[in-house]
Amino acid sequence: MKVWICTDMEGLAGVDSWDQCYAPDDNDPRYRYGLEQLAGDTNAAVAGCFDAGATEVMVLDGHGRNGNRGLAGRLDPRARLIWIAQRNPIRWEGLDETVDAVAMIGQHAMAGTVNGFLDHTQSPKTLCRMTLGGREIGEMAQCALYAGSFGVPMVYVSGDQALCDEARGQIPQARSTPTKRGTGWATCELADPESVRQEIRRDIALALRSASRDTAWVEPMPSEVTLEWAWSEFADTMAAIPGVRRSHARTVAWNLADQRDIYTWPNSNWHPAGS
Repeated sequence: MKVWICTDMEGLAGVDSWDQCYAPDDNDPRYRYGLEQLAGDTNAAVAGCFDAGATEVMVLDGHGRNGNRGLAGRLDPRARLIWIAQRNPIRWEGLDETVDAVAMIGQHAMAGTVNGFLDHTQSPKTLCRMTLGGREIGEMAQCALYAGSFGVPMVYVSGDQALCDEARGQIPQARSTPTKRGTGWATCELADPESVRQEIRRDIALALRSASRDTAWVEPMPSEVTLEWAWSEFADTMAAIPGVRRSHARTVAWNLADQRDIYTWPNSNWHPAGS
């Protein structure tokens, strides 16, 4: 059984501040502490995968601030670190039809979630909303959609309570483990990290033992993607790309023909299909 895991930091057990995820100095003790929490949750998940009979576990460090270095030297040696295989359009290393299940660790809720701790979608503080076919989505849905294009189901997520609630609404077959309860955008009440990691290990193993490819997220295509930015400068740039429509000063849209392209936004090197 092959398992593919994407990690983030805002939804980790033990993390309760912006600086633990985003301090600009790599040696800032707050950021170093955050990386320790990343390793703790991720390695608990890896252990659970092997408890369930996994033969291969791949881990993508999905927190952009880390520059793919957040788990270097910290990851359970039974797992393999992976990265971006291709850009424009984005393709993730190792995630294809040979994978049996996908999971997310330390994930946050989508932009605009009440009491979602550090909730955002891709671009903190600048992107207000992302939709697919009129339905609001966030980074969890992006990952599930990408995996679903290969017939691979998302079976497990960990993150704050708001993220777990989001999972129940969008991916009801997936198990989830809450790590904290958000009380505002930048405040939360933490659960005990060691207890959470025991639950992560148990819950991901349970999820894998009952995984079914029948639950992969397959979206009818083509479907319209919209992005609403916090201010119009971002929309100015994207609206100049062929195939992009502008419905509002801050909002752009385009048609998605392949759900693997859910991570790829129009740019000078990639235009939406049919443009």
